[in-house]
Amino acid sequence: MSDDQRRTLPADAVGIVASSDDNYAPHLTVLFHSLLANCSAPERVSLFCLDGGISDENKTRMSQEVQKLGATGVDFVTFNSDRYDNLPTIKHITSSAYYRISIPEIFDDSVHKVLYLDCDMIVKGDIIELWETDISDFHVGAVENLSGHTYKKLGIPQNEYFNSGMLLINLDLWRSDGIPEKVFKFKKENPDRISTNDQCALNGVLHDKWKHLHLKWNHQTGLYRPDEQTAAFSQSEVAEATLSPGIIHYIGWDKPWRKVRFHPLAGEYDRFADKLDASPRSQPAFVDYLKAYASVSRLKKLRRQLKWQAWYRKQGYDLYHK
Repeated sequence: MSDDQRRTLPADAVGIVASSDDNYAPHLTVLFHSLLANCSAPERVSLFCLDGGISDENKTRMSQEVQKLGATGVDFVTFNSDRYDNLPTIKHITSSAYYRISIPEIFDDSVHKVLYLDCDMIVKGDIIELWETDISDFHVGAVENLSGHTYKKLGIPQNEYFNSGMLLINLDLWRSDGIPEKVFKFKKENPDRISTNDQCALNGVLHDKWKHLHLKWNHQTGLYRPDEQTAAFSQSEVAEATLSPGIIHYIGWDKPWRKVRFHPLAGEYDRFADKLDASPRSQPAFVDYLKAYASVSRLKKLRRQLKWQAWYRKQGYDLYHK
């Protein structure tokens, strides 16, 4: 991206960046809506979307929805994505997941920090609180990964491996240390150590250069499966992240917009999707439930979901149903 195309921001702006293709654009709209609805200063928020091929219709709808909540709109950023075309993708993830690596390229040197968010998230807390975290001595602020054991294949300790769905990025350090180039190089030179798209490569380069943030800023499904991955955290931090998440991350295939889903807080997606003029969530028929629960593994997921929803009700959490 040429210098005259790079974005700048007002000094007090909160720069939020996401990436999406056309399929995920409706869900990114829900994310942006939730973020603005719970923000104490929505007028400070500047929204950017790394455009992986979003239709004009979806762009217009997204901008209209965020303008209702005080944002000026969404800046859709196009850039040369050819270098991502030959990188392998895993499972349900598309090549747009790699675009976050290029974030430093789209802002000029006057922009020192941005917040990256995955599309499969809902913001429940005030994003200003997260934004004000001091990461001046770190390349990134993130939350330890609790879902899966990919750190083992990468060969680093659990507590050095972060989840890349939420990244508070120090652009100054990324630029000065050439982090994007190092991530690409690590990805290409270490295929035997990588079991995710870009997350393992980011950790391979930054595993000793990130600030550990509270679990509530990336609420992961690992919180519902207490094991050695949560043992290192205090009970109070785990409890707060579970009951009062700042950001809910719907990791894996169990997305909240599926007809049948097993996440105990899938309804939080509905809470904000139902406020849009065109809600993207599916309405399941009874036969969908019969098909979904026709396996032992999924019955276990259902049992866990019901158990945790009962726990939430007991704690006074307002579960959303419609």
